[in-house]
Amino acid sequence: MRIGGIIDISTKDIPHRSSMVIFTVGCNFKCEFCHNKYLLQSNVGREYEIKELIDIISTNLLVNGVSITGGEPTLQKDLPELCKEIQKLGKYLSIDTNGSNPDVIKQISSHINRVAMDLKSPLNLEKFEKITATKVNLGKISETIKFLKTQGDIECEIRTTYVEKLLDASDIDEIINYLRSIEFNGNFVLQQYQFREGVGEKFRDIFSKPEHEVLYNLLKHYKGLELPFKIFLRDEIVGYCSIDEV
Repeated sequence: MRIGGIIDISTKDIPHRSSMVIFTVGCNFKCEFCHNKYLLQSNVGREYEIKELIDIISTNLLVNGVSITGGEPTLQKDLPELCKEIQKLGKYLSIDTNGSNPDVIKQISSHINRVAMDLKSPLNLEKFEKITATKVNLGKISETIKFLKTQGDIECEIRTTYVEKLLDASDIDEIINYLRSIEFNGNFVLQQYQFREGVGEKFRDIFSKPEHEVLYNLLKHYKGLELPFKIFLRDEIVGYCSIDEV
């Protein structure tokens, strides 16, 4: 498996858990606001044997969870094997994905505890392809979401990074209404875009960080509503918080 980096301990990647974070190399999307762009380069990182990764994970006694992120982890052919071996360790396992490979998610579903899926925009092909800068099969994205909602043993989070100039209030409403229409039963998280060095200096002024009030105003009319899923806001002011508690 091609790995671009490992964080020994993180308290931010899996809510309420300490976790080791493994970054896989490669992604089939090319979002310009991505802060992990270095992972798109094929010569980044190095190849790890599954046994080597398991040895690293098993000797880390400071964490009770593992987060596999990227990049896009489902592009790694030996992801299913890694998931099986981590399950044997008894570690809580979370996978980050863009949802483009539902067959892989189905294959690993019996070995994982959580999926955090980045939904880049409403299921509008023109907008989705503009944001991801690539051709996208929206049917695959939808298939992943609908599969996850049937998996009662998997905690599921659909999250959208709010980048001003790319999304607006109507897009967030469209996403939430779609999730409501299919009776999605996990969490929806609206998260704040923040510039990091990995985005690239030339994009510093193109993409701006939305302030807390902007994000809150996008969600405040959903407070107190009975929905099949919970809505969370994630930003530098509230951290990770249910909209009903903001």
